[in-house]
Amino acid sequence: DPMSSFLRFAEDMNCSERFNPISLGQGQGPVAENMIAKAKVSGDWVFLQNCHLAASWMPDLEMIVKGFQIQHGEMNENFRLYLSSLPTATFPVSVLQDSVKVTNEPPKGLRANLKRSFAEMKPSFFEDHFLDLTWRKLVFGICLFHAVILERKKFGPLGWNIRYEFTDKDRETALLNLKMFLVGEEIPWDALTFISGEITYGGRVTDDWDQRCLRTVLTRFFAPITLDPGYIFSDSGLYYAPDAPYISDYREYIDGFPLTDDPDIFGMHDNANITYQMQEGQALIKTILSVQPRTSSIGGGKTSDDIVFELAESVLSKFPEFLDLDTAKTELFEQDEEGQIDSLSTVLSQEIDRYNGLLKVVKSSMRTIQKAIKGFVVMSEQLEKVYNSFINNQVPSMWERAAYPSMKPLGSWIQDLVYRIHFISTWMLYGNPCSYWISGFYFPQGFLTGTLQNHARKYHEPIDELSFYYQVKPNYRHQKDVYEQAMVTPKGEPLPMDSEIEIPRDGVIVHGLFTDACKWDVETMLLPNQKSR
Repeated sequence: DPMSSFLRFAEDMNCSERFNPISLGQGQGPVAENMIAKAKVSGDWVFLQNCHLAASWMPDLEMIVKGFQIQHGEMNENFRLYLSSLPTATFPVSVLQDSVKVTNEPPKGLRANLKRSFAEMKPSFFEDHFLDLTWRKLVFGICLFHAVILERKKFGPLGWNIRYEFTDKDRETALLNLKMFLVGEEIPWDALTFISGEITYGGRVTDDWDQRCLRTVLTRFFAPITLDPGYIFSDSGLYYAPDAPYISDYREYIDGFPLTDDPDIFGMHDNANITYQMQEGQALIKTILSVQPRTSSIGGGKTSDDIVFELAESVLSKFPEFLDLDTAKTELFEQDEEGQIDSLSTVLSQEIDRYNGLLKVVKSSMRTIQKAIKGFVVMSEQLEKVYNSFINNQVPSMWERAAYPSMKPLGSWIQDLVYRIHFISTWMLYGNPCSYWISGFYFPQGFLTGTLQNHARKYHEPIDELSFYYQVKPNYRHQKDVYEQAMVTPKGEPLPMDSEIEIPRDGVIVHGLFTDACKWDVETMLLPNQKSR
């Protein structure tokens, strides 16, 4: 929200008394028109906030701005009209063309975040306080904490389970609360940490684990220990609160921060940067591919049409038309003494329905795009997107909408789907597998619920009182190995790797679990920290 920055700008220009802001929304259009009409005469400033919320009034705004050119000689030369909006298709293009445009984006990196915080801070607020150095350390700790929780978003789910939109207003509110509560020599830590961790910042956090993480991170930057001489905020020793009297000293210190932040300041493992670097790399590659020209081959090589046609033919040959539930093993759907079907068989039928829907989309799009390449049908916009995705080794958005969540590129995605279809079809034709590939489920939560339901029926216990107990086996099982063994094993016969596993009396065995930020030690059967890559 640029409002706070704009208020400071208006104050610097001695226009705070002639500044008229209004937040647009339902019914605010006529009010804004009246405000603009008066300001043109008086020479006031008008600030229309959130133009994206007044889409129906945008044509009227366009006519008002066009009228400025005709009324130029009649308007007060001090009159200014400021507009703010999120990116939206309803904002008039002509207004954009006639305006001076400013993009307000969040700073990237701790250095940029802190530079912005201290650039917007008045020297009197920072330097003139009866707590002196203690006050400056507290302010620096809050500003650094604000920058850290903002930058943790770049690590994806390792940083926060949900991406929260913390704003500069949160930092300003936290600093104002700090100033309000510091009325004596004694610092009310309990009240300050509760307000900052549970209300100012914690009020935006909806996930319980994120809330716990936020409180933990806060104790590193805003706690009694941070006032101790020589305290550092990270093991690297790069980040600390300087013993300096002026805000200019702090700004100079911040200028010396590294451009690339070490993960330890965020409380993260060194390998956490891999997630961030992969996201940045993928964004860069997508941008490069989006501007890459589509040229035909010269000199006898394959054209783009040839490549896409062959890929479509390859995809069609890898998958069946559909998974026929009528061919399933009859024992899977037999009723027990109480007339109930095994819950996992119900899960299987639901998974088959979902994968059949995906197979239909994949097969249909591949046949249609082959016809379009030959000229038998028109290449529609959707088919054009599929075509371009194939050229760029990306999964078409048409498939993604019908599929399960996945971050794999096209080649790996297709092979993964081959493994998934084989897993489901083998279960359907030959009965319950020795070990369930939990990563291969379209909806893994349904499988977990079905497992609990089977146990509840067996022992006549309420399902809402059940939970899982986990026992890790000293065996590795990769679905690729399962698939390859199945290709050389007679149909319906147990796989050689199945002899390594003992089927439990209760519960199920699953494979395909992955860990992030840790590894599994087979010798100790514990989770230690992973090695730095």
